[in-house]
Amino acid sequence: MDNTELRRILLANPYSKHPALLAAMAQDADLQLFARELQQQQQELEDALQVPVPPMLAERLLQIPQQKQPRRNWFIPLALAASIALVSVLGVQLYQGSLPADLGSHALAHVYHEHDYLQQHAQMQPLDEVNLKLAGFDASLQDWQDEIIYARYCTFQGVRSLHLAVKTTSGYATVFIVPKDAELDFVQDFADGRYRGLTLAMAKANVIVVSDNAADLQQLPQKLTQKLIFSA
Repeated sequence: MDNTELRRILLANPYSKHPALLAAMAQDADLQLFARELQQQQQELEDALQVPVPPMLAERLLQIPQQKQPRRNWFIPLALAASIALVSVLGVQLYQGSLPADLGSHALAHVYHEHDYLQQHAQMQPLDEVNLKLAGFDASLQDWQDEIIYARYCTFQGVRSLHLAVKTTSGYATVFIVPKDAELDFVQDFADGRYRGLTLAMAKANVIVVSDNAADLQQLPQKLTQKLIFSA
C-alpha cells in the first residue's frame, strides 16, 4: 500500500486503525503529522457542531404557526455551526490540491517548513545509513566525501521522497530525491527572494538541490550527477 492510499484512508477516517496504516505511521513522521492535522480538524468540526439546544425549543416550534413574526435567534448558532462544518469538510478535501503544483515550489515549501527542525536536529549521518534510505529509491551514494547532516523521509504530492542536507563551506545545501511518479511539473531552475534551486532529471528520480549560496549550486549538482548511482 503506497503513501497515497494511506492518506486516502486517513482522509476517510483520521482515527483509522488499519494495520498497514499503523505500521507505516510508525516509520513515517510526515504521515503522523498528516494524521494529527486531520484529527484536529475533525475535533474542531465536532466541537463546532456541539450547539446546545435552545430552551423551550419544542414549544417554540409548536407555536410557529400561531405567530406572525416568529423569532429566529435560536437559528443563528445552528447556521454558524453548519457554515463551520462546511468549511472544515472542504478544507480536508482540498488539502492535497492546495499544495504547490511544480517541483520547485514544492521544494521551497519543504525547505521553509523544515528549517527550524533541521537546525535543531542536524548531526552527522553515517553514509551507510543514508544509503539504506536511498536503497528505497534504487539509489546509493558511491565514494561520497561531503558530510550529510540530515536525512529524513518527506512527501512530494503524496509520493514518498527523501530530504537530505549536505554540509558546505557556507552552511548547508538541501537535496531532495523525488520519484518521477510524483505528479508535479518539472522545473529545471527556480528561485525566490532567498533561495535558488536546480532540478536534475536522473534515471529513476528527479534530484533537487536548493541553497542560498550560488557556489553550492555550481558544485553539488555535479557531484550528485557523478556519485548518486541508480540501479538498473
